[in-house]
Amino acid sequence: MDGDHDQNHEIALLAHDLRTPLSAMKLTAELIGAEKLSPIQVERLNLLIRSIDALSDMTGALLHTSETGGRMPELSEIAADTAELFRAPAEAKGLGYKAEIEASKIRLEPVRAGALRRVMTTLLDNAVKYTDTGKVSISFEILPGEDGASTEIRLAVADTGPGIDPMERRRLFKPYVRGAAGKARSPGSGLGLWGASQLVADLGGKLRLISPKAGGCRFEMNLPLAPETAESVVRADPADVSDAEAHVLIVDDNETNRRLLSALLESFGISCDQVPSGMDALKIMLETDYDAILLDLHMPVMDGLETAARIRELPNTEALPLIAVTAAMESIGGKRMRQAGFVEVLAKPLSPSLLFQAMEHARRHHAARLNVSAT
Repeated sequence: MDGDHDQNHEIALLAHDLRTPLSAMKLTAELIGAEKLSPIQVERLNLLIRSIDALSDMTGALLHTSETGGRMPELSEIAADTAELFRAPAEAKGLGYKAEIEASKIRLEPVRAGALRRVMTTLLDNAVKYTDTGKVSISFEILPGEDGASTEIRLAVADTGPGIDPMERRRLFKPYVRGAAGKARSPGSGLGLWGASQLVADLGGKLRLISPKAGGCRFEMNLPLAPETAESVVRADPADVSDAEAHVLIVDDNETNRRLLSALLESFGISCDQVPSGMDALKIMLETDYDAILLDLHMPVMDGLETAARIRELPNTEALPLIAVTAAMESIGGKRMRQAGFVEVLAKPLSPSLLFQAMEHARRHHAARLNVSAT
């Protein structure tokens, strides 16, 4: 019996892990399909898409027939996998890249594991993006807590980039705030570090910036784990995990974009409705409740920001997470984004992994706002 249980865990894990690359394959294939192709290329691409769909159906069947939706991943596995994602872009810029990951058998619940991946992704993405010369390093270690009974994660991401001006440090973890060096180098929303700090706080930890004398930045996260980690388990609060499937509204005037978003959400087990305009969104929201809204910012007649403002005028939408989707990050105005209440900004073309992380963040944000309203 134990062997069968272990086998079910492995099958479910494999099926779960296959969903991300399959989603990326489907997204890439459909983006290619939007381009001008010869008849034979169209035929071959359709065969590829049908094959991807068949594989997606099979992984879905495996998940439904197994006893579990996936194992609890090990901390060292999370850290190593996430760190490896940034090795290629760092080396492409000619940067040194060093990852020191301490082996550990400690596991995290999927919800908390996703939050940890997101924090690491934000810190490493910033480090690689803003460092032109030198190196980026990440260290991940497990330490005993001060009381001797608990366990603590210590994560550090360091770079040799331009650093943060002392006057900017106090506001660095606030929403829609970006350092002068960041503004000069690339567009952005100023939500990354704020979101990371919120996720760390949700996990009971602390995220802080250290400015080494040699220059650059060093972000450190300390995350205490509950005493149960002695048994290799960190248990999530039952209120953190919902058995109900999320239902999302996609608002985009481009049909191809809507179809791609829909396919990705469905691969995550999230159902959705699609509408082509802000006015249509307002109409359907009078009849249907949603867990989040994905809004294209650049639509004719009524753009995404205006649509968001109109949505906030509807009853019972204070806690509703709004996620902006745009191909022109540089055109985003922080003040209007704050007023509209966006909790995430995603750049086109969409990254499946970042979309998944954004949906997890939106779900947690929604649950937290609802809990506050209830009290």
